[in-house]
Amino acid sequence: MLYRKVVLTALLALIFLAFFGTLGLSAHMFPQNYDWRYRVISNLLSPRDNPGHYWLPACGIILAAVLMLPLAGYLHRNLEVASSRAARVSSGALVAGIIALICACLVVPQHTHDVLGIRRLHEFISRSSAGFMAISMLTACWCAWKGFRENLLEARLFWIWSLVTLVPLAGIFLSESLLILTRLKPAWAMPIRSVLRHSVFWHLGFWEWSGSAAIFVFLCAAVFLTPSRTIQTRVTSEKVDLGNRAA
Repeated sequence: MLYRKVVLTALLALIFLAFFGTLGLSAHMFPQNYDWRYRVISNLLSPRDNPGHYWLPACGIILAAVLMLPLAGYLHRNLEVASSRAARVSSGALVAGIIALICACLVVPQHTHDVLGIRRLHEFISRSSAGFMAISMLTACWCAWKGFRENLLEARLFWIWSLVTLVPLAGIFLSESLLILTRLKPAWAMPIRSVLRHSVFWHLGFWEWSGSAAIFVFLCAAVFLTPSRTIQTRVTSEKVDLGNRAA
C-alpha cells in the first residue's frame, strides 16, 4: 500500500510543499532582500538573520525529511534487483542524510557561540547530510547503470539520475576548490574573486538550492521511472529461464 504510485506521488507533492513552500514563504518574509542565487538556505534558518520566521523553514524541512523516509525504503526495494548490497548502501546513506538534515534544523545556525563545544555545528551537520545524500545518489546511479545493462531498469533513469547528481556535485566541488585555493594562495584571491564575483557559480547558495532541486528530481525519477515489482520479477524470471535453456 505504501509503495503504490498514487501514495508515492502524494508524498512527493507534500515534500515539495513542505520544503520549497516554506522556504519560499520564509524568503518572501525575509527582513532583507533574499536572493536564492547568492544566499545560503541557512540564512532562512538563522535566528539572527531571520528572527521572526526562522522556525517556519525549520519545521517545513523537518516535515519534508520525515516524508522522505518511505522513499528510502522504496529506493532499496527497486534497486536491489540490480545489486542488493549497493541498494542497501544507497538507501542507508539516504536515511543517514535525512536524519542529519533533521538534526541540522534542530541545531540552528550560531554565529557567536559554540554548540556542544563544536564551532559551526549546524554547518557541519548540514554538509554531512549533503555528503550522505550524495553517496546515496551516486550509488543509485551505479545501480541504475547496472540495471540498464541487464535490461532491468530504464536508460532514462540512469541518465536523469546522472545529470541531477553529477552536475551539482561538479559545481560544488569546483566552487569549494576555488575557495580553498584562494585561502592557500592569497595572491590568487583577488584575480579569482574579481573574475567570479558576479557569477552565481561562485556562490554556495546557488549550489545549495540547485542541489535541493536535484534531490527532489532524483526522488521523482525514482518514483516514476522505476518499474513495478511485478515487472521486475517477470523480467528476472525470464532471464533465469533463458539461462536454464542455454545451459
